[in-house]
Amino acid sequence: MYGVKRGFKSPGEFGVGDIAGLGLAGAAGIIAALVTDYQQQGEASALFTINQWIVQLGSLLGFTEIPLWMVVIGMTVLGAGSIFYFQPITRQGAFAQGFGLLAVIMTATPADLAGGIESINDNLPGLQPASVREASMGAQLINASYTPGAASLYQIQTSGEAAKYDVHLTINFPDGIPSDIDTLIRTGAIRGRLHNEDTKETWNLFRSAGGTIQRQGDSLLIHAGVPARSETAQLWVRIECTGYVIEEQSATATLGERLDWSIDLDTSNMPLFFQRLRKSYWF
Repeated sequence: MYGVKRGFKSPGEFGVGDIAGLGLAGAAGIIAALVTDYQQQGEASALFTINQWIVQLGSLLGFTEIPLWMVVIGMTVLGAGSIFYFQPITRQGAFAQGFGLLAVIMTATPADLAGGIESINDNLPGLQPASVREASMGAQLINASYTPGAASLYQIQTSGEAAKYDVHLTINFPDGIPSDIDTLIRTGAIRGRLHNEDTKETWNLFRSAGGTIQRQGDSLLIHAGVPARSETAQLWVRIECTGYVIEEQSATATLGERLDWSIDLDTSNMPLFFQRLRKSYWF
């Protein structure tokens, strides 16, 4: 062992080789914690949340394409550099310090667990076009919130049906839908997210809160109502499934119009683990 074989030294007595060994041990501790968190937490891994934060920060500087592997490298460098602050004197101590440092960061980072997709007919407070609002007798309006030029006025209401984009999503699997898709969903081998760029809200496509998910042949049909805050919005979808390329697409949704959205997945032999490292998880 490093401390036993070479004896204990004060930090000022360590040479370049000693510091390099401690730095590698600290980085190894970070990597061990990253792998543990990534495998055990799945979609709730703090890595994805940290990736979102870094993308948001990067957007202020003019760049947003920050893949997950850059986050991993940054965290590893952080672990290696932390030895200069904590100054461990053995490689075992450096490893434990790196592992513990990342464990603290992961614990402090909230998990980004998206809510379930909603039904188009849920009666919840929200926005409503003036034409519909006038037809709803007795609705109590509290303040105007959106006026798209000469378009209808949208107002927040305390009763009545909330305005939502009507999204009909078809996910096509060329090799057929896996027979154990329920197990794949539970284990994270298939994931899907729907994001409203206008409101910054995200939903889990395979978790229902009123929306419908149906299986038809080699396709999954998903019908969801996406809460609206404007007449139109840019929606994003990301689909991940073992044996297929991660697919990320966008489409424009309009209130009062049905959005028929078809996504064709392409087969791939690359494991999802490596595909995810190449993706930028900004939602």
